[in-house]
Amino acid sequence: MGVCASCGTEFAPLPSRARYCSNACRQRAYRRRCAGASTVVAELPGHEDAFVGRKSELAELLLLLRKHRMLTLVGSAGIGKTRLAVELARRARRAEVRTVELGRLSRPGQVVEAFAEAVGVYQRAGVALRTTLLQELGNRRILLLVDNCEHLAEECCAVVDALLSRCPRVQVLATSREALRSVGEVVYPLHGMADAAELFVERAGTSGDPDAIAAICARLDGVPLAVELAAKLSGSVPLAELADRLDHRLDLLDGLRAAIAWSHDLLAAGEQELFRRLALLPGGFGLDIAQVVHGGEVIGLLTALQAKSLVVRESDARFRMLESVRLYAGERLEEHGEHGVTAERIIAWLCEKGEPGVSSSILTPEQVRTQHREYDNVAYAFAHLVAPQDDRRLMLATMLLRVCFDRGCFAQAGAVLMQVLHQSPADARYRILALEYASLLASHEERHDEAVRYAAEAIETAESGGQDLIMCRLFRTLAGAYDGMGDVSNAAAALRRSIEHGVRNGNDVSVAVSSHNLGWRLLADGAVDAAAVLVEGALPVLRVHARQDVVAVAVHTAGCIALERGDLVTAGARFAEGARLTADTPRAALESVEGRGLVAMASGRHELGVRLLVACQQMRTTWVVPPEAWWRRKTAAALDLARESLSQPAFQRALGAGRAMDARHALETALDKEMVRHPVLSDRQRMVVELVARGLTNAQVAAKLGISHRTVESHVHNVKTTLDLSTRAQLAAWARSY
Repeated sequence: MGVCASCGTEFAPLPSRARYCSNACRQRAYRRRCAGASTVVAELPGHEDAFVGRKSELAELLLLLRKHRMLTLVGSAGIGKTRLAVELARRARRAEVRTVELGRLSRPGQVVEAFAEAVGVYQRAGVALRTTLLQELGNRRILLLVDNCEHLAEECCAVVDALLSRCPRVQVLATSREALRSVGEVVYPLHGMADAAELFVERAGTSGDPDAIAAICARLDGVPLAVELAAKLSGSVPLAELADRLDHRLDLLDGLRAAIAWSHDLLAAGEQELFRRLALLPGGFGLDIAQVVHGGEVIGLLTALQAKSLVVRESDARFRMLESVRLYAGERLEEHGEHGVTAERIIAWLCEKGEPGVSSSILTPEQVRTQHREYDNVAYAFAHLVAPQDDRRLMLATMLLRVCFDRGCFAQAGAVLMQVLHQSPADARYRILALEYASLLASHEERHDEAVRYAAEAIETAESGGQDLIMCRLFRTLAGAYDGMGDVSNAAAALRRSIEHGVRNGNDVSVAVSSHNLGWRLLADGAVDAAAVLVEGALPVLRVHARQDVVAVAVHTAGCIALERGDLVTAGARFAEGARLTADTPRAALESVEGRGLVAMASGRHELGVRLLVACQQMRTTWVVPPEAWWRRKTAAALDLARESLSQPAFQRALGAGRAMDARHALETALDKEMVRHPVLSDRQRMVVELVARGLTNAQVAAKLGISHRTVESHVHNVKTTLDLSTRAQLAAWARSY
């Protein structure tokens, strides 16, 4: 039994008049609405459970609903479009809200009927129902919630366009798996819930293990339908077991399977083919690899899949499938017997992207970015697609380790590479590349003897195979291994061999990298002028062709050279440039921030310098990023000098301020434009200069002030550098005229 919305009489509702007991009551309600007699007429689906989450989305959508007449929530099956739209309509506080449910319809001609039924419009003899609908809604203030439009999108769009153009007080809120492309339509893509754990707990009726719940929600991409179904299962399946079994969740969550299957069945044959083949790309994909797996043009097909929310476009212009959708696509792939051929296409394409490491002396920035973008796909291909005996496992494992080096977490990837390397034959195509990365791994893990051995084996193998083009890079790797051992002479010799090979083969960028590395080594040995020649020659090439992080390292070295020469303006500018280049990666910015701290101290701003050096010192400890020996000695000497130059309270104040800095605060402080200013001597430096001007030796000054002989030497050296003086006599003359 139902209750008449007009007179309150109980009645057995008929399909044609589900809200009213008679046509009279329907017409009476209509006249009341037209006359403004009704207050709020809200015909929205009811739910027994509470609406949970989506706070930020609701806030954004309420603003959009106030500004636009046509708003469509677009998202994949189970993403919660309908529930969110209902809650949005409920909070919109419109005078009248009606729901137009299209999900149960199967024919285009039923769309107008659904609109008419929802708003209480009858068919008139001899008049098209659509005409009557437009006439009767001409002056009616109403919000129409049009639900599940995707399978009848074209017809729905035609009706909506007509309503919006002819009925100025009608507003439409639609849900669909693809945009309707209506005039003036604002599309709001809906993704997984950021607060899905709240939904799980509410639906499960128990808090349970927060970590297990978070894991379940993350594996389900925060898709509300999947989360709700999983929450219901948690009553009979322990949370830990449920989390472990989520790889097979499509077997568990039949409701989600049905929703995805419905979307799939609406695809054309070519769209279905691409859909299932994309299942083997869990890391997302661009047009290039999508075209490879499909074997032909994909722009139109991929656009159709995106429009139907079976793939999602990311902010970086790549696409991906929600995990639940991808698993369903994988099942379809197996059914069609296409897993093998699709896997082979993916493996070949990924290895092609790693091929420059085999044949060229240095990777370009774009080649590195590609390997980063495809990391998850490489990991999946290595674990699930490539055969155990396939030599291409070496390439895939090396690509994984290459990216992991950049990310700073390489132990697991390194162990995998070593295992594959030891299992591979001596003539494996990618063995040289794997040996090189085994050397880099050993250097990172401070197994320096092994690092030298692997690098030497890579060089020997390359030489015997005539692969001269990569010798510049391999000798640079060997130099790094020797450097880790503290074998300075062999490291320098290997770098010179690297430069020789690079020059002979025209590897300008690789030569620049090796030249910079040799310059840094010479600088640490005190050969400042020789280092300057190498670094100044390398830096212009690196600025044009190298990755930003490589440029930042070279810029820092140039700053160190300027600092050693006493050119504080240039040093400060170089360190500031390095800090800006690495601003998005605080670990990489440490040395540039420290460099700015040293410049601050040399400019007389000792407290500021202490703050920066101590902040970086603390971050190095936290992140386990030890400085190189020469740089560590420089910063330690600066702190010792500051301790002597500042009063005890001032030094302690600077220590505390530095320890309180986070990475962002330290970077912003380091980039202070007033860092380098007219040289100002500290009180302690002034005392040292006055005593030197009286003719005292360094030892006598130390005894007079109660400080160490080494500290006095540092003060004298830094003051001469700051004032651009070269002798003690000039220093004494300056003091007498000051």
